[in-house]
Amino acid sequence: MSAQGLFTQLGMIVISIAIIITYIQPAFADIAVMQDDIVIYENELKEASEVSTKLSGFVLKLEGVTSDDRRRLLTYLPNTVDEIAVQRDLSLIAKEAGVLYISSPYTGTVDNIASEDLPSQSTFDLSVEGTYGQIKNLLRLMETNHYLLEIVNLDITRTEGGFLSADFSLVVYSYQSLSNSN
Repeated sequence: MSAQGLFTQLGMIVISIAIIITYIQPAFADIAVMQDDIVIYENELKEASEVSTKLSGFVLKLEGVTSDDRRRLLTYLPNTVDEIAVQRDLSLIAKEAGVLYISSPYTGTVDNIASEDLPSQSTFDLSVEGTYGQIKNLLRLMETNHYLLEIVNLDITRTEGGFLSADFSLVVYSYQSLSNSN
């Protein structure tokens, strides 16, 4: 073998290696990235299909609920809580129970951002005075209210004249926060 032929062969090998490094290897890297993107796309498509199937099932369940039941559910757990309406209802319930209505201020809203399944909570404080029977009647009327109303704290103290003073901490639930805070 001649030295010139050896150098030509070595040059061809170097050129081949340079072509592999500069052209073919990046092409393979692009192909690998594209294959990864295809796998991600297929997974996302599969998840979207599953969500679509679940949504179709929920729509079928919703269509099976009568409009009267939907109206009742919206009354029981509304999309939003009207602060003024709740205070008015508490005043009317207190009046019907025969207790002396003192106040029912709105004290705040807790939005359950961490979970979409949990409703928002609007809190109110209710203060009344009355006899034992009247406060017992108030509790019965609050229990039969049209919307979800939970007593989270109740302090009852005896006042002068044999009456009782009751301070309630109440929670009203909704899917969203207060309507007048939007």
